[in-house]
Amino acid sequence: MHRRRRSFAELLTRSLATAGFLYALVLVYAVPASLLGEAPGHAGHGSPDVSSLTRAADQPAWKHFHAQRFPGCVDMARWSASVVPTTVVVVRRDGRLQRMPFGEAYHRATSSSAADDVWTIGACG
Repeated sequence: MHRRRRSFAELLTRSLATAGFLYALVLVYAVPASLLGEAPGHAGHGSPDVSSLTRAADQPAWKHFHAQRFPGCVDMARWSASVVPTTVVVVRRDGRLQRMPFGEAYHRATSSSAADDVWTIGACG
């Protein structure tokens, strides 16, 4: 028996289909694992199998008494103004609350050092 020779279009289609299948397998298995997993050596809170979502849920949140202590401030999630807040309410690493200029809080959030990190919970107009 003699097989007929495949055309270039048939060979190209077959190789692209195979490559697409392999690409899909990599996406299905590798990407979700890397998105959901914790990076090795990442400085976390406790065990390495604690997710980022769990750590975020453990962070301080805006409470009713914060509005009394910081008049004119609201929960950061409820800030609806179209402008950047002038000041924010933050929780420092030692647990103290502080009103801070937005620029300083932003600088602390984007700095490479974790020593000056703060958790922003409120926005003030």
